[in-house]
Amino acid sequence: MDLITEVLSQKPRSRKKERILKLTAIFFILVVIPFMVYALFEIPETLEIFKPSEIILGAHRGNSVDYMENTLPAFQSALKKEKYKFIEFDVQYTKDKQPVVHHDESLIRIQKKFDYLEDLTYEELLEVSDYHIPTYKEVMDLLAGKKPLNIEIKSQGNSEDDIKLTDYVISDCTEREILNTTIISSISSDVINYLKDNYPEMKTGKIYYVYAGSFIDSEALISRVFEEADELETDYLMIYGANLKHFGTLWREIWHRERTNQRKIFLAYWYFTDEMYLVHKVNQSNYYEDPLTRRMIMNESIIVPPETIGAWWT
Repeated sequence: MDLITEVLSQKPRSRKKERILKLTAIFFILVVIPFMVYALFEIPETLEIFKPSEIILGAHRGNSVDYMENTLPAFQSALKKEKYKFIEFDVQYTKDKQPVVHHDESLIRIQKKFDYLEDLTYEELLEVSDYHIPTYKEVMDLLAGKKPLNIEIKSQGNSEDDIKLTDYVISDCTEREILNTTIISSISSDVINYLKDNYPEMKTGKIYYVYAGSFIDSEALISRVFEEADELETDYLMIYGANLKHFGTLWREIWHRERTNQRKIFLAYWYFTDEMYLVHKVNQSNYYEDPLTRRMIMNESIIVPPETIGAWWT
């Protein structure tokens, strides 16, 4: 009887847990997930925030609007168009350690094929691809020395390969004598750390697509990103354009660092188009309407906008 009583007494608690789990799942489906999607897809217009003189446009994956991204025609077009002041592209390894220029780890998004670059030799990759995926050498032979470059190391999750590829790119840029007009960027903190430990003269950019500050406009969360950038000693924060909806908070952090003579960290942002921008300078007058910015200026009794040259090649 005692055993039966104990079992019966546990059923209500089990049902209660099930209800809590169901309510939690419903909350995530109806509230949390829509909020996250909204936060990532609410993308402010660039000219709502910056004047044309305050930003520098680069070709993100080449001219990826008129041509297939990260292809030779996209890069040829980017070279010809005066509006693109620099060119960005992605490099990663195939199975046989051939450095190729391709953004995704697989062909799923663009070609609807479930093939991963790390599982294919370069020859096999060309056989299954619907278009020519260029080698790193082909792209560099076309671009090197003609416009400044932002080369992104695409991590496949293998630290040893990431380091090997980074060394290869640095060695190649050194031989081509373009280190002073090239920046290496990555979403991988390990790559940025390795660069600063072994190639301290190299300009670096830490990429942020989604972080806590993407969803909540919080000075603490934004400050944490800058603290991480300081720990990594990276030169640029490269953020997805949706994060500009919190630009007032980002700007106050930049302005505070400028005022207190902290290490300069420049800002860049990108979209899923041909656009990548460097923030050349920030005009403080744009943000007088923000109450916190206005109060900050009044309390400190000083107006010193950050006037920074945001280009790594100058």
